[in-house]
Amino acid sequence: MSLDIFGAVTGLFVIVYDGQHALRFTLGRARSVVGPGIHFKVPLLQTFKVEETKHTTLDLEPQVIQLSDNLVYEVDCKVVYQIVNLRKALIEVDDLVTGLQNRVVIAVQQIVSRKDRKTVTDVEAMCAEIREELRSVEDQWGVRILQFGFSNIAPSPTTLEITQLELLAHEKQSLFDELREGGMSEEAAVALVSGAVVAVHPDEPMRSARRAKVEDAAVMGILSEELEEQHTAHGIEKQKKEEDEPADNFDEDDPQAGGDPRL
Repeated sequence: MSLDIFGAVTGLFVIVYDGQHALRFTLGRARSVVGPGIHFKVPLLQTFKVEETKHTTLDLEPQVIQLSDNLVYEVDCKVVYQIVNLRKALIEVDDLVTGLQNRVVIAVQQIVSRKDRKTVTDVEAMCAEIREELRSVEDQWGVRILQFGFSNIAPSPTTLEITQLELLAHEKQSLFDELREGGMSEEAAVALVSGAVVAVHPDEPMRSARRAKVEDAAVMGILSEELEEQHTAHGIEKQKKEEDEPADNFDEDDPQAGGDPRL
């Protein structure tokens, strides 16, 4: 630490540590690359630019990419690289880290956007294609991509819902075909498949069964009340009809029941 301060104050030398290399500039022109150690310089005429040349991990920001079949996936990836040509890394690009981040993002966007819901699961093939896409960057900027991988590649919530609905539709179709092959009628198979949706639902099966029982009991109770009200209304109507009829049902041929009073 004291040597660093002394070198910065005097401007006579620079210290390069293990895992670093430095590019010597003389009168503004890049000269030679030096390794770890103490390197003397001519003040005002020479400068050194020190950079890390050990393995470096680049953590990219999460990306939202639309596939070729219009599904949306959330992608998060990481890159491990190393500077192998310090002259190119410092001269050919303004900011190596920012430039590498941008180039990797572009490569990931191009490769993943050409995939669909089936091929996007082949992670190894996508990693190989992305590394091949970055070959030109390695040669141009003096870096070597040691490893590339996806830390996360998952469908968005909307895409996940679409894929789950599609899987459910396939399961229902398979169940319907199986029931039809077993000799069940089309109407019965449709009714059974429609009712089986609740039974195969992955979320809270016991709670769904209890809810179904409660709903059935409520329906039966409502039906019983309606039947009882109908019986009661029918009884009241019958009683009222009987009361409206005359108490004496007489016969015109019977003189005692209301014939001519002169007789």
